[in-house]
Amino acid sequence: MKALRKAGIAIGTGCLVAGGFTVLPAQAAPSAASAKVDSYMAAVPNGTKLSNNEIAYEGGQVRVLMNATAKSCKPGWYCVWEHSNWRGAMGKWKASSENCKKFKFTKYWRNKVSSFWARGGCPRQNYFLKDAKKWQPDPFEPFEGKKAYVRYNDRYDYAARGYTD
Repeated sequence: MKALRKAGIAIGTGCLVAGGFTVLPAQAAPSAASAKVDSYMAAVPNGTKLSNNEIAYEGGQVRVLMNATAKSCKPGWYCVWEHSNWRGAMGKWKASSENCKKFKFTKYWRNKVSSFWARGGCPRQNYFLKDAKKWQPDPFEPFEGKKAYVRYNDRYDYAARGYTD
């Protein structure tokens, strides 16, 4: 009876003790989203983990969400997704009309952009997604508005002002 009472207490606290081993509840196991964030942070260091889904870089001016939708892109940000229709991981950065600098994607994001939403502050028709090519002009696409599919799928390497850099 005494062993049964101990087992009842352990079950009541959210743990299950079986054969001398403690089995933790599902909440204690690391989530798949948290594992994705940890893996991304290992590949792209110097970030700050904000949640099991979001990482901040450059003092919060650059963010990565491992699972995002179009609703995740708030006004004032430039957002790119790894899949069409604004799905999958999303990278986003802030840029104002005074600060429309070249934004190079990390190795993780190069050749992964499949959809975007330009909600930042750069002058319209003056900001572009570009695919870096040696010895030839960089293929580009105007980075304005909202597009479920990009012209050069999985080929963009950076965003910048003007047709040439």
